[in-house]
Amino acid sequence: MKISIVCATIGPLDEVDALIDSVVRALRNTESTLVIELIIVDQSTSYSDHSFPSNERLQVLHLYSTRRGLSFNRNIGLEKATGDWVMLMDSDCKVSENYFSCFENLLRVHPKTGHFIGRILDSGGGSPLFRTWPSAERRLLKPMLWYFATSVNSIFRVEKDSPRFDERFGLGARYGSSEDIDFFLRLKRKRLYTPKLNIYHPNIFNEKIPPEKIDSYSIGFGALCAKHALPLGFFMLITSVLKKTIDMLRGSVTQDELLRSVIFRSKGFAQYFVDRVMRRHA
Repeated sequence: MKISIVCATIGPLDEVDALIDSVVRALRNTESTLVIELIIVDQSTSYSDHSFPSNERLQVLHLYSTRRGLSFNRNIGLEKATGDWVMLMDSDCKVSENYFSCFENLLRVHPKTGHFIGRILDSGGGSPLFRTWPSAERRLLKPMLWYFATSVNSIFRVEKDSPRFDERFGLGARYGSSEDIDFFLRLKRKRLYTPKLNIYHPNIFNEKIPPEKIDSYSIGFGALCAKHALPLGFFMLITSVLKKTIDMLRGSVTQDELLRSVIFRSKGFAQYFVDRVMRRHA
């Protein structure tokens, strides 16, 4: 069995070295002949002679791309992928030491499952990150993907109907986020959430995120809600605004942050529909 890991990055490439080290450690904990294919789509502005280790169980393909854009470059990686399963990693992520052994065990127990969703943990302390991840396995219906699915905590089986990323969404695109939820909403697989598959990610909440970046995320989420307005998109837009309102009442969000969130999510929602009416969408 082969797993393709697609990593679109703008650097630094030293972060990819750490990802590779974690993959190597996880491979050592397997008793199978599992092979990993790591496809690095490098959007660096200058050529680098950085070398990556390869062996019979770890194949590294280092590609260069002259165009920025997360979804665009992930699609380049997906086109090159030859694995039976695919993972989508950020360059600053790491896989847990038992990731692949747990995955193989899960596959034996759930052979008809085509999409496993795990947890994201803080690489600094191991605490849950981005979500309150449940401690028990559960089957996931499609609507639950709005909460559970992100790019880095998923591994999915490659089939003929495997989608590609919508290049209008994601970092560097017109709608600056939510490309992962959109992708998995279009991925038709039997799904299982499991706390046994863990990915480590730096805690971005320890850093000051520029307001412009947050606004871009809000526009992307609003556009996602418009693209999937039926049956849940409009409901998810309203729910997200209500959640922000509750956060403001609790003191974790300022009134200005709530106002910006409402404005830019509404802007993304409206912008997507205008683009669709004007036939700017494929």
